[in-house]
Amino acid sequence: MRRAVPAVVWLIAAVHLAVALAQTAVFPNARSPDERQQVDLVLQVAAGEAWPWPDPGTAFITAGTDAGYFVPLDRLPGRQHLAERDDVPPRGERPSYTDSGGDTSLGEPAYNQLIQHPPLYYLLGAAVVSLVPDWEDQPLDAVWMALRWGNALLTAVLPILLFLTARRLRLPAPLPVVAAATPLLVPELTHIESSVNNDTLLIVLFAAATYLVARVLTGDLGWRTGALLGGVTSLALLTKGFALLLPAWIVLAYAVAAVRPRRHGDGLRDALRGVLVAGAACVPGALWWLRNRVEYGTLQPHGTHAEPPDLTPVYGWSDGGWDWLSRFAERMVTLFFVNDHDSSRSLDASWWLARIALVVLLAGIVAALVHRGLPRASALVLLFPIPALAGIVARGSWEQFAAFGDTAAAQQGRYLFPGVVGLMVVAVAGLTALPVAWRRWALPGLFVLAVAIHTAFWHDVWTLYWLPSDGWGGIGGAVEAMAFWYPFPPALLGVVLVGGLVAAGFLVRWTVRAAAAPGPVAVAAPGPVPPAERLPEVVG
Repeated sequence: MRRAVPAVVWLIAAVHLAVALAQTAVFPNARSPDERQQVDLVLQVAAGEAWPWPDPGTAFITAGTDAGYFVPLDRLPGRQHLAERDDVPPRGERPSYTDSGGDTSLGEPAYNQLIQHPPLYYLLGAAVVSLVPDWEDQPLDAVWMALRWGNALLTAVLPILLFLTARRLRLPAPLPVVAAATPLLVPELTHIESSVNNDTLLIVLFAAATYLVARVLTGDLGWRTGALLGGVTSLALLTKGFALLLPAWIVLAYAVAAVRPRRHGDGLRDALRGVLVAGAACVPGALWWLRNRVEYGTLQPHGTHAEPPDLTPVYGWSDGGWDWLSRFAERMVTLFFVNDHDSSRSLDASWWLARIALVVLLAGIVAALVHRGLPRASALVLLFPIPALAGIVARGSWEQFAAFGDTAAAQQGRYLFPGVVGLMVVAVAGLTALPVAWRRWALPGLFVLAVAIHTAFWHDVWTLYWLPSDGWGGIGGAVEAMAFWYPFPPALLGVVLVGGLVAAGFLVRWTVRAAAAPGPVAVAAPGPVPPAERLPEVVG
């Protein structure tokens, strides 16, 4: 890995990780999507209460989880002014899981609907919790934060997988480096990475699958790649239902690879062998969904009902279909890039910057397809998860509208994050339509947009949560309050921030020098590869 990935990509990965770790402090515990339920299920597994896996409609949130957070769970009534609160105990003296009731069930209506998901993420989370000595008697906000750090570290590999995927697809320098930096354009992505959420594991597994799909598309039809692709898919199938689209994606990738001419071997035969190997490796994960079908009569049982709720359509398009569609489109864009944590849907700077980022991405995708920055079939295969995920989400949201008239159900842009690697790589491939001399300015331009959107995003967050009533004049008090609330020592946050700023400084220096230097931009290449897989030579 050290030979395959140049130093500048490691710098990008360091900045990306520092941003995610900083967000563990800026966002109070429980202020991420379903985070209370996610932590609760992890703790129930760690305590032995949710293993074997509960049946539908039998899991309830436990009382002990309330010890881990100090802000409202759902929609906020307005600005919180946390810097003015004085009801939070000092660090180390805050309540534990046991203090607040331990595994005592809250009963109805406090269902934990997340048992509808497979258990892999929660088993891994329980393993992290078990590393904390006597975790049940430790301040729970610190145990919670350990889980957040685990998620941030898990997703730290995302820029590296983006770089490897772009380079495997033979994008010319410096575009693989640009691809590695694209997560910095999506503050909501780093927010999810900083929270306790099974999305994080799914995102990483999809990212690994995308790299392997890129290998297939570039002629690697060997059994090892097929086995790895199937193994990653199996793990994803044990994480979340969105992974059910992966087998179709694998077949599509091998079908495209099969019809391409190859220097060695029989493409159709090798592709068929790869599909069979991948399919066999998918079996362990697929067994979970077969179990659901046999035991509950459905692929994914409902988390809060022993029997699936009646979704017979009552409402039609004339009852608010346009309202549902317009809200769905707006939420899928806004909540992909940023988040309005008080659900005010304000058309503020972050909302508009999300639209600017969307236009940039769409322009890159169109350019890639028109100017063939990638083979068109490869680009469409890489993009496949985005419309597939959007279709799954739209279907579920429409069912809720048709049955209950709810125009807002399940409209979360974060549901598209598993497809982010393919999306970003294809968008970056569109830069091949630019003159070579212009491409060197792609990375500085990306950083400018990333800084702008993060500034707007963090302005919203600090205003909503931390600033006192006198606004930005009290920023010092807000910083002190955030450090006081943080379950880990503030010195640790200081190390993260200093390390992130140092990495950012070196990254800016590299970016400016690379953009201003004459001649082609260069990035390190790996060691020798077989002729059929050889990539364009680049220099470090």
